[in-house]
Amino acid sequence: MSFTFRRAVRENASLLIGLAGASGSGKTYSALRLAKGICGEKPFAVIDTEGGRALHYADMFKFDHGDLKPPFRPSAYADAIKAADEAGHPVIV
Repeated sequence: MSFTFRRAVRENASLLIGLAGASGSGKTYSALRLAKGICGEKPFAVIDTEGGRALHYADMFKFDHGDLKPPFRPSAYADAIKAADEAGHPVIV
């Protein structure tokens, strides 16, 4: 079997980016900056699981906020992601 190369072509592939860090290290702020960089001036969606803490950045970024409350079941996340996608948000944090 041989290895081959082909010309790179930009495709409309979605991104899945994970951020890790200690409490207070800037994960939310970094995620919001990434989202703004990806979607420009279009508002993006933020699924907030920390009691509205993302709202601290509402004056710095244009986003639509959803407050996800416990219990944090996978189906709850899936429902929130589906709602953000159906609303046409280009990025979901």
